Amino acid sequence: MIPDRAEVLRSLYGAWRLARADVTGMQHFNLSVEGFWRSFFAAIIVAPGYALLVAHRTMERQEAYDFGPMVVIESIAYLAAWAAFPLVAVVLTQLLGLGRHYVELIVAVNWAAVLQILAFLAVVAVSLLLPEGLGALLLAIVTGALMLYQWFVMRTALQTTGGIALSLVLVDLLLSTVINLSADRLL
Repeated sequence: MIPDRAEVLRSLYGAWRLARADVTGMQHFNLSVEGFWRSFFAAIIVAPGYALLVAHRTMERQEAYDFGPMVVIESIAYLAAWAAFPLVAVVLTQLLGLGRHYVELIVAVNWAAVLQILAFLAVVAVSLLLPEGLGALLLAIVTGALMLYQWFVMRTALQTTGGIALSLVLVDLLLSTVINLSADRLL
């Protein structure tokens, strides 16, 4: 179930094309059921970047954490975040009459996550060099741009309206927020 190097590169190129608002980016993904499962390899690619972001977030806090439980809790939260949206989306796409595009949605969203984590890492690195307020502003702008990217990916993959895509972006955001807040409470 692991994609070969060529498939990973094609998929990342497809995600890049979508980031440039080019709907033909979808043509670069493996949109089969096998490609669906292989797209979760993106979680492995993204994991080191996610770990860096968690480390950065942890260092910004005043309270001390026990490293062992923190790693376990954050790992579970990471896996839950990767599973939550696909599980909820399978139901929502059926309810919305878009179930025929479910595989395309998840494949595109998964590969797009690689570009999103790279953007977040870049903005965090740059914000460390900026005054606090300016760094926070930059992070807010990039977060908004990435939400717009996610919206475009979902709208394109589902071949649907902007309103439906926006609703799914908000569902994804809500799921991520609940998972992250739950993990934070356990720490």
